[in-house]
Amino acid sequence: MGASKGGGAPAIRYRPIYGGIFGKSGEYVLGTMACTERGLHAVRYMVLHPSTGGVLAVATDKTEALAQARRVLKAAATLASANDESFVQGTLWAEGELPPPEQGRKVKAIPKRRREVFEKSGGQCFYCGKVLTLDGKWHIEHQMPRALMGPDDLINLVAACVPCNLAKRDRTALEFLSDQAAAG
Repeated sequence: MGASKGGGAPAIRYRPIYGGIFGKSGEYVLGTMACTERGLHAVRYMVLHPSTGGVLAVATDKTEALAQARRVLKAAATLASANDESFVQGTLWAEGELPPPEQGRKVKAIPKRRREVFEKSGGQCFYCGKVLTLDGKWHIEHQMPRALMGPDDLINLVAACVPCNLAKRDRTALEFLSDQAAAG
């Protein structure tokens, strides 16, 4: 969708929205930003007010983002406070609600899907029972491999230590476990 701007933030591409409730002046813009959702590439659509930085709506579908923005603008038009000069968009978190990052230690972001698979597996390798750490080295493993058209749904995913995942290759979980039992 675009190169990152200085500071590592993803680039947001936007264009004016004309007509309808958004007006003819192009006061609002429809922004798009590449993201990852459930382990797959996706696009987020945002309706923004570029001069104030206000976000009216965010959705994974363009028409839904526009519909949300229209609802927000209609609701804001009915509120007396929306016409007041002091009306500003609230912050997402209150001051001090988030703990400050530890000094000298880089905080590693852990994707939601990885957390879900880790919790589902009880923090252990599905195949050998080795204890894993959430931010450690382990793989998200498909019980029914993708090579055999296994889905990316949570029900098909388990946590596996690196040696077990590499040894399993493209076999099903049942085939791998029965081969391990026969060998051991």
